[in-house]
Amino acid sequence: MNIKTYGVIVTYKPDIIVLEDCINSIKMQLNKIIIVDNTPKADKNLEIFKNYSSIDIIHLGDNYGIAYAQNVGIKKALEENAEFILLSDQDTTYPTNFINDMLSCFNEENIAAAGPLFKDNHTNNIQFFIKKGCLGFKKIYPQNGKHEVLQLIASGTVLNAKYLKDIGLMREDLFIDWVDMEWCWRAIKKGYKIIGNADILINHTLGDRLINIKFKHIIYRKPTRNYYITRNAVYCSIYIDSLDIIHRVNLFVRSLTYIAKFSIFMPPHLKNLKYTMKGFYHGLIGEIGI
Repeated sequence: MNIKTYGVIVTYKPDIIVLEDCINSIKMQLNKIIIVDNTPKADKNLEIFKNYSSIDIIHLGDNYGIAYAQNVGIKKALEENAEFILLSDQDTTYPTNFINDMLSCFNEENIAAAGPLFKDNHTNNIQFFIKKGCLGFKKIYPQNGKHEVLQLIASGTVLNAKYLKDIGLMREDLFIDWVDMEWCWRAIKKGYKIIGNADILINHTLGDRLINIKFKHIIYRKPTRNYYITRNAVYCSIYIDSLDIIHRVNLFVRSLTYIAKFSIFMPPHLKNLKYTMKGFYHGLIGEIGI
């Protein structure tokens, strides 16, 4: 490969068969894969990947959050002079020529990152990109082409390594949710561009599972995850200045809806209410971290 491209896959109690599908779909397209394992006491099942060429495994020994784990992998990739770094979850799979097609997004200066559209494995629905709208976050559903966007999810996003020193790495105190979004907003504020490539589609899994609430299906997440989603949305809306005031107000209002949505529609209802209220309060007072 002429362009040195690394992959950083963050794992947490992974389903080894699912993880192997992820690795097999992308390993021949990368110079090296770095697996950073957040599983407490380390996941010994990962040792099977030591037989793969060009795979490094880093066991953190505990769950320090996705941002910390991503930064461990990114730093190692930078030490080995990677030019581009793919971030991936353990349950994402990639098409043939994914990397070459994604690198075509970086044909001009100041492009900090690029990511594809993805199809959710639970619903089989193709997701959307987010752009800035006049009144807040605007969803777009492109069929093809490259689009300048406001944010990307981490999995499937390719980072341009040469701009990371200026932009900075992931905010580890956010722990999990909104980490990828905050990084994109920060990059844009510094004058860089984030590109969504609608010509490429990956498979990715949102949440833990689908649940039926009579009139629709919704994606289920555990109460602890709903805590971080709510907390970090509130925190970003108040304390992060990478967004303009309209989008910060929009994000704050959205965080209020999380309290109702998660507690009413997701069991256990009282526990979700407790966790989202706690998350809202912690975000409000700026108490973040693990």
